[in-house]
Amino acid sequence: MGSPRIVAKTMLEKAEEFGLSLTNLKLHKLLYLAHGLMLAKYDRPLLEGEPFAAWKYGPVVESLYHDLKVFGASKINADSSFISNWKSLDGETDEVTAIAAILKQFGTKSAGALIDTTHRSDGPWHAVFEENTPNVKIDDDEIKNYFKKHLKK
Repeated sequence: MGSPRIVAKTMLEKAEEFGLSLTNLKLHKLLYLAHGLMLAKYDRPLLEGEPFAAWKYGPVVESLYHDLKVFGASKINADSSFISNWKSLDGETDEVTAIAAILKQFGTKSAGALIDTTHRSDGPWHAVFEENTPNVKIDDDEIKNYFKKHLKK
């Protein structure tokens, strides 16, 4: 478990190891999927301190989105001057394993395909999203139940 910045930095580093480019939009979708995997498989969240919110283009951690919006739609590098001083998760923890698994399964998908994945009509984002109500929180129990139901055995 880690703060949004720590987990994001870890995912950016792993993505670079795998030769993947992540934008703010793509990073958030992949973090959400890894968070769901952690809840379903390990019964604990990936991120701590701030829930995912249902935004128009999918689940977002608001503070992290604002931290990274300076990158616009461009690739985010883990070693950029803005992010280089952020900490990352150490070692081969369950969290790092979950991040790697999600990157391997979904990392090559386009941002649009990831939006489709996180917007499924039976999913937690769809259940709470309201067009004119920003920042509706997505409950971790709903995320966990959804991912348990869809986790590949």
